[in-house]
Amino acid sequence: MVRRLLFALVLVLLVVLPAIQTSDGKYIETPTMENLAFQNASVETQPEVSGFSSNVLLSTDDSSYPHHVEVSMAISDNGTLFAGWKESNTHDGPGLRVSVTKSVDGGNTWTSPYSMPMFTSGTTGQSDPWLAWHDGTIYYAYLEYSISGPSLSQMTVARSDDYGASWTPVAASHGDFFADKETMVISDNGTIYVVYDDVDVASPLGDANIRLSQSIDGGQTFQEICNITEQDPWRAFPYISLSSENDLYVAWLYIEPASLNWGNIELSKSFDGGVTFQESQFINSDGNYSTAAPGKITLPVIRFDQHDRLYVLWADGFDEGQNSFDVYLRYSDDYGDTWSERLRVNPTVQGDQWNPEMIIGTDGRLHIIYYDEQDGSYRPYYRTLTFTGDEYDSPVFGTPIPITDSLTSSSFTRPGEYMGIQLDSDGVPHIAWSDGRNDEMDIYYAHGIVETASSLEPVIILAGASVIASVILIVCVVLYIRKHQRVNVTN
Repeated sequence: MVRRLLFALVLVLLVVLPAIQTSDGKYIETPTMENLAFQNASVETQPEVSGFSSNVLLSTDDSSYPHHVEVSMAISDNGTLFAGWKESNTHDGPGLRVSVTKSVDGGNTWTSPYSMPMFTSGTTGQSDPWLAWHDGTIYYAYLEYSISGPSLSQMTVARSDDYGASWTPVAASHGDFFADKETMVISDNGTIYVVYDDVDVASPLGDANIRLSQSIDGGQTFQEICNITEQDPWRAFPYISLSSENDLYVAWLYIEPASLNWGNIELSKSFDGGVTFQESQFINSDGNYSTAAPGKITLPVIRFDQHDRLYVLWADGFDEGQNSFDVYLRYSDDYGDTWSERLRVNPTVQGDQWNPEMIIGTDGRLHIIYYDEQDGSYRPYYRTLTFTGDEYDSPVFGTPIPITDSLTSSSFTRPGEYMGIQLDSDGVPHIAWSDGRNDEMDIYYAHGIVETASSLEPVIILAGASVIASVILIVCVVLYIRKHQRVNVTN
């Protein structure tokens, strides 16, 4: 008898429980436990960006150098944002100083720019800023070369254990020629790797080899451990990344003019901590830099996602019909042995799209930024890319979103070889870029504006409350019936 009553009560509750009104005025059915679990999963995905915040000027000090370009970013475990850039007398001139600033309130306000220390007692030029955060320490890599005083050409890495209040610089390279174009990465155990070009500027073609330095004592000292390539005039712009096993992967441009490989990307990898590297291989053999305008050739970007899929992101003039640069992406599911076909990241439009950078979220989504040049001016754009399907080989692109409404004249040909993007713990993108809206190049910042919480969230709360109330009601009815049964038996 009790079982029949319980079954009847459950049926009645499922029928008569009212539909639930969401925050946008819509009604849905009371969810079952199965679709309740599905709705919870949908809320846990990364947020969708619908636009970007007001732009914040970071390079607020023009007293020494009017132009500020080539910005790098890092984010600490507690969400402190760092941005560093190079400064020059002209938009396309050599770097003369590098600066850094930080924000402790999610990018709303920033400290005054701080000029990084010079390594020697003389005057050095500085360029190519690169920031990285690891285990309570912010690291800042930059090249230095002597202007006056002792002769110097090196990569310097400065470390700060107090969120940038003070810095300690050390020599991070010991090459033979001019140290140029470094990138830096830090392994899980704290080993710091710096890869760079060692350029013989006195040679007719600017011969260079790609070298690797490492620090195993938290950036207090660095040792050169490998020449990844031999002297060659056509290899440049190395970018380093680590797999989940902390194996090293380095990609660079192969830019020999008038060759079949004019504008390609090579990759080499190391499984012994950088002591030796495998023979390099081409990631692509169909690159094209023949249409490259000044400032359009920039670093190739390589990054692993959480499943060790390796992505490479770059720009070239592959589509000769457009006679311009586009941003492309390839991926590898076997650690760089084979690669997918190239995917165009930007929409098919006239004008150049170049200078890409990306960060990958914990959900595997790619957050990509690049410059888009139209009708004599350019500005940065943001676009997401997600792969779906059983093999995660079906690309789904988000809508390209301009990061700013302000335009930079194409006469400013060199905003630098990279921009900065980081994700905070909520999956919100934070972006810094070079911008010439005021007739000089400056560094600006904006963060993504996230769409309001899904209307599923109040549904889950209300539906959960309905389920709990239903269970309580059923339990009360059962207890009431059993009590009366015992009374009847006693009587």
